[in-house]
Amino acid sequence: MDNSGNKITEDIIQDATGMDRSWMAAFWEVFTECVIEINALCVVTNLRRHTDGIFSSVDIVGKYFPDLAADKDRAFVINELEQLKNGVVPYIRFQFLSAWGRYYRWTLMPFYNKDIFSGCHGVAVDVTEQTLKEITLNWQRAIIEEGNDFISISNMDGHILYTNPGAYRMTGYDPSVGMLDPERVYSPSHLAKVDDEGIEAVMIDGSWTGLGEIICQDGSPVSVEHTMFIVKNEFNEAILIANVIRDITVFLEHERTLEQARNIAESASAAKSEFLSRMSHEIRTPMNAIIGMISIGLSTDDTDRKNYCFTRADSASKHLLGIINDILDMSKIEAEKFELSDSVFDFEDALKNITNIANVRAEEKQQNFIVNLEPDVPVSIYCDRLRLSQVITNLLTNAIKFTPEKGTVILSVNKVKESGTDITLQVEVSDTGIGISKENQSKLFTSFNQADSSISQNFGGTGLGLAISKRIIELMGGDIRVESEIGEGAKFIFTFKAKSAEETSQAEIYEKVIFDNINVLAVDDSIDTRDYFISIMNKLNLPCDVAQDGRSAIKMIREKKENPYNIYFVDWQMPGMDGIELTKKIKEIGNENTIVIMISAHDWNTIEKEAKKAGVDHFISKPLFPSTLINVINTCVGAKGYKSSDIGDNKTGGVNYDFTNYSILIAEDIEINREIMSAILSETGAGIEYAVNGKIAVSMFTDAPERYDLILMDINMPEMDGYEATRAIRSNSTAKAKEIPIIAMTANVFAEDIEKCLASGMNDHTGKPIDADFLLSQLSKYLTS
Repeated sequence: MDNSGNKITEDIIQDATGMDRSWMAAFWEVFTECVIEINALCVVTNLRRHTDGIFSSVDIVGKYFPDLAADKDRAFVINELEQLKNGVVPYIRFQFLSAWGRYYRWTLMPFYNKDIFSGCHGVAVDVTEQTLKEITLNWQRAIIEEGNDFISISNMDGHILYTNPGAYRMTGYDPSVGMLDPERVYSPSHLAKVDDEGIEAVMIDGSWTGLGEIICQDGSPVSVEHTMFIVKNEFNEAILIANVIRDITVFLEHERTLEQARNIAESASAAKSEFLSRMSHEIRTPMNAIIGMISIGLSTDDTDRKNYCFTRADSASKHLLGIINDILDMSKIEAEKFELSDSVFDFEDALKNITNIANVRAEEKQQNFIVNLEPDVPVSIYCDRLRLSQVITNLLTNAIKFTPEKGTVILSVNKVKESGTDITLQVEVSDTGIGISKENQSKLFTSFNQADSSISQNFGGTGLGLAISKRIIELMGGDIRVESEIGEGAKFIFTFKAKSAEETSQAEIYEKVIFDNINVLAVDDSIDTRDYFISIMNKLNLPCDVAQDGRSAIKMIREKKENPYNIYFVDWQMPGMDGIELTKKIKEIGNENTIVIMISAHDWNTIEKEAKKAGVDHFISKPLFPSTLINVINTCVGAKGYKSSDIGDNKTGGVNYDFTNYSILIAEDIEINREIMSAILSETGAGIEYAVNGKIAVSMFTDAPERYDLILMDINMPEMDGYEATRAIRSNSTAKAKEIPIIAMTANVFAEDIEKCLASGMNDHTGKPIDADFLLSQLSKYLTS
């Protein structure tokens, strides 16, 4: 192995160690900081310092010179030394951050022995303070030159000496235009503020800050915060004025957004407070009626008086239930848990049910209530019947409420779009009521709000109906709007998406009808009703004339002797000559084939006897539907099978259900609820057995599964709830356990509640409070079908 390399290194060290250090004395007289000696291996061999510093000779001598540098600068130092050793440079001067946190500037010169690098010596100067100042100036310069703030420097006379690049970027000016003087870029108002307030404040206090605007080159204003301050020299003399102008547009927008959010929150809080106050009134009012009427009913032996009290209590309880449902719906909406439950249903039948309810109040106010159902609207549709009915009912209720006596309310439905089975229907509810101002229209669909706070005082209501309706319509893929002027009524229009599900056909005129033999005369004092008759009859291609009162009708009848009318639609209540009197006249004038159909919003039973005596052949209720008119005409011309329950030619009452020979097991833990069920089912002939909790219900069914034909299952019960009881019954090994109908009977009425019932094995669901008619129809469906 060749060891010559090692021999050379040893010679260098020896020579370096024994070298003449007289140079150090000369350097020592000149340099006041540090004189250093480094050998060929870059190890410090000697060090002299004039003053005590952050390090001593003991810390340095014998150490590898690059280790004196901080980690980040060590590679740089090694590279510099390599260039010196290789003779690339005659000497090196460099600066680095030492491991002790101080900056030093080093000057090193090499020395040689027989042309071989033997080491170097040199001096170091502490330049920490100077370096830090340079670093500070560099980042200050970066802030000024690279920042987005508008910075300018002027002398004490206000003459601009410097404008930074950020000023040009902010204002859009090109730097070639020169310095940006205040007269050019400050808005007039801000320039005046600077002159009147800023300069004086700077001279007295040394600084000033104000808000204002600068004007960009394109003329657009920018909101700014302007700070001015004095720059002093080393003698504490004011020599310059600095201006720092910051764009605060985003800040102001943020402030405005926060202010708007704060205002909205405060308004919402106030609205909720008002809502709670209104709710207290709305809930306590029917509660007072319920408690009061029951108390009066219990204290009297007069049967008529009792019936009156209980009828009023029943009405108030239903009103209270509506309020509670609204509150629950709104809570679901705010929790974003409001869902739809779609199904196929007869749309016209649903509208009839809705209008039957609304018509009671319209009749009380003697209002003209009209339904315009376009013939292109499908008979059956697929969507959420309950929620759609809720929206239409709400709009009709409001229209009737805000329309004075003898006003008009019109419900119109038409198809606006169709693509395959997908359809979009439009529903319009118009009235001749008090109207709504433009200002208040924006509040209509907001939760906890009514258009005007005085409305709740004059008309009542929770203020939730329209907000709930809007959410339902949005979930059904539609939208809602209002058109109204004060004193000119209102028109609410909404669209919704559904699917056509034509399971039944539209009512049609009997195909064997000979139109030449039919002449129709409709007599009604409402122009809207007369227009409706003309519209429907035109679509049916049936000739139809209209008269506004009995006198006009008689005149028209006498003038039409050659081709007389044979079908008459006569309104019951008309000024001058009412429908009963007119019917008598028609029967006197007409022949034996003359048919009179009486129309009225009143119950047929109240006028049946008098009407039949006068010669009325049929009775149909307002509001009128196309199918009702078609069916009654078909009946009149002798078309078998077309007769509808809408036609009241015979006295009709409620449906009588016969469940004789059927046995029902009712699981219900509340005694009063069991009493209610007994009362509802008392006339049906059904056999009833009760279980006071789910565990007992399971035991009773297990002991005699063939005894029961149907189970009504409450959900919340002690021992075992309805879900667990149903699962236990379904798991029974008998065939009857798998097929017996189980209907949930609970106050939990949300979509997920119903789904939970079905998922546990139940067949259907009925909500509490129990609707007797609905429950009986459900029992009939499962027991007799």
